[in-house]
Amino acid sequence: MKKTLISLMTAALMMASAAPVQLMAAAAENDRESIIGTLPDWTPTNFAEAMKLYNEHGKCYVADNYICMMRIVPHFMKNDYKFGISGSMADINTPASAGQQFFELEIPQKPDPDDIDAVNAYNEYCDSIGLYSHDYSFFEHWQDCKTRDAFEVEMFRVMPGEDLTVLWQNKNKKNDDGEYVTTKKFSFENKDGNTVETDIYSWLPDSVPEYNDFVMKYGEVSVHDGYVAYWTNYNPSAGASVRMEQSGEGRIEEFMESQCALFELQPVDDTPISSVFVYKPVADGMADVEWRRGRTFSDTEPVVSTTGKFEIKDNCSVVLNWSPYRKINTQFSFIDADTGELIDIPDDDSRNIYLLATTKGVPATSRIFDIATNPCIVDDENAYSENWSYAFEYDSPAGAYEINDIEPTLETPEYREVTCKLKWRPYGDVNGDRRLAVSDLILVQRWLTGASDAELKNWEAADYCRDNCINSLDLPAMRRALLKSLSMPVWPEKLSTTHGELIITGPDRKLYAGPGTEYEVLKTVPKGTNLTEYGYDPNSPDWVYAEITENERGWIRVNCDGERNIEFKYELIDKPVIYLYPEEETDVHVELELTESRLSTTYPRYNGGWDVTAYPDGSLLNKADGTHHRYLFWDSVDCTTKFDLSKGFCVAGEDTENFLKEKLTYMGLTEDEMNEFIVYWLPRMEHNAYNLITFQGKAYTDTAKLDITPAPDSMLRVFMAYKPLEDSVDIEPQQLETFERKGFTVVEWGGTELS
Repeated sequence: MKKTLISLMTAALMMASAAPVQLMAAAAENDRESIIGTLPDWTPTNFAEAMKLYNEHGKCYVADNYICMMRIVPHFMKNDYKFGISGSMADINTPASAGQQFFELEIPQKPDPDDIDAVNAYNEYCDSIGLYSHDYSFFEHWQDCKTRDAFEVEMFRVMPGEDLTVLWQNKNKKNDDGEYVTTKKFSFENKDGNTVETDIYSWLPDSVPEYNDFVMKYGEVSVHDGYVAYWTNYNPSAGASVRMEQSGEGRIEEFMESQCALFELQPVDDTPISSVFVYKPVADGMADVEWRRGRTFSDTEPVVSTTGKFEIKDNCSVVLNWSPYRKINTQFSFIDADTGELIDIPDDDSRNIYLLATTKGVPATSRIFDIATNPCIVDDENAYSENWSYAFEYDSPAGAYEINDIEPTLETPEYREVTCKLKWRPYGDVNGDRRLAVSDLILVQRWLTGASDAELKNWEAADYCRDNCINSLDLPAMRRALLKSLSMPVWPEKLSTTHGELIITGPDRKLYAGPGTEYEVLKTVPKGTNLTEYGYDPNSPDWVYAEITENERGWIRVNCDGERNIEFKYELIDKPVIYLYPEEETDVHVELELTESRLSTTYPRYNGGWDVTAYPDGSLLNKADGTHHRYLFWDSVDCTTKFDLSKGFCVAGEDTENFLKEKLTYMGLTEDEMNEFIVYWLPRMEHNAYNLITFQGKAYTDTAKLDITPAPDSMLRVFMAYKPLEDSVDIEPQQLETFERKGFTVVEWGGTELS
């Protein structure tokens, strides 16, 4: 929909009226031309639209080759304000403006409470101007207010090849000659058919959304067009101030402050201001600057400090930003330490290549930077720090690159260059079992002698000489790597999430360096020693990586010659209950298959399964003894399931009740089912400082299988694994799924507490 000058003028007259008017649905507008062309549909036509556009874009908005200038003026002084123009557009015989408009707040009629349409129209209008209380007394007070505000709005255009300066002009109050003085200037040009702003507001924000974007893009201190910009939030009404101190030969001085605030009809007192302070250079040299924000006279409120470092040169025409926390890019170059050449990054979406950066200290945090090219530019100013440790993940079955050295080689105000020297380490895994073993060495020897059945799945993994072929020269290096690997502890591929306790009950009491008897024996574990599971390797199911003490870890055999060598002492799987909801009275048989725990208590008694008559309301009749039940109950002990705690939720104990209500309802439990769940689990959880809560999927359903006859049309199995915590932890939120009940529905809930 296009809007024209005539429609704008009509709307302006309507809004200027102080008498209450009946709110009506807007009629469709025909396309009509203004004197500067067809105006875009975002052009304000009333106070509410002007307010919305102003709060989004500030004093000036440029789009679709049109310019909208807006400012807030007292309604009784409208004649004292106007927009003027200069530039080449003022010298040609083509209009640059659609005409000045003033929009005052429209005062609606008070709706009849019994007229639903009128009430809805009134409420919608109140919402459009931010009056969410819908209190009509506001309009009565506003109508009587002598200092109420209005919006001055004017649309402009710039013809191709021309430029335009819009002048904010106020009537000179120092005398009565009626002259206007210019208070602000906004400049624009259209060189190639595209109108752009060229003044300081082309980058300087003057609205809240622009301010938020500016902060995210440029950081706390930045440089633009030779100006220094510093953003902050402070509350001058509470006595807070922003002070700038500087040292060094270079000097800057405050040029202006751009306050980015919402226009509100009912402003909230004591609200902090979002501002960008702009400084211009006045002396060449290095300038060390410190901004201090807060109430300097207060002994209790801290004063926040921000530092900046700037190089000013060429008679103040160039300003370089060397501030420690500036927003810059980091370019990583990955070089083979042996060849001195850039390593090849395959153009393959299936390959997972990234740089892992980890902070030192406790707690440690990590960041992952995907590497798609070499060199690779990372849009993150914190990508490199000498206080971080780095690992290079190069997903290849043949081997891996290990960082030999990493150091910054160049730094500019806009970016830094970091060189990573990498050392190639072949895996030696030529048979594809994902580890280097004696069998790999024997296979290479047989392949070199021409054995017809010797097949190398990954020949590159044995290219220790890096000459793109396998020959006898690779064997000595492969043999040394094998001997070293057998004596060095092998780190588990997967870390345990449950850290269950175990004890050796079988004949092999040895702690090995790796998941195999060919590895070096680290020690013999005394009988009766308690160990803690620390990790495992999915490709070595008969082994578990265990910890005796913090400094004693190694691999323990799970089975010896088909018999159990260890026993786990895991937590139990607690109170799963099974609800059955057939569409009609139905005889149902339920069987439970546990593969990683032992059935302990059941009710009614489980005799190779449950045989019940189920009714649509969920009530059950146990055929074995004629008793009636709400659900089928079971629990188990000696659970060895490795529950997935990689995603979930860290919830304060006092918030657990509301959390469970929200998530259980979202996942599909009825109110009765949810209440029974919460009544059972909440007493265990709400007194903990924090609870790490996850809802398990296949880790539970694949190890506690339900076989129900007749087969249900829909089944929901909610199983919560949680761990009490003393302190909050960061965890990736778990994405939960909703459940739709269809036909014969089965619902189960249960859980376990992890130590």
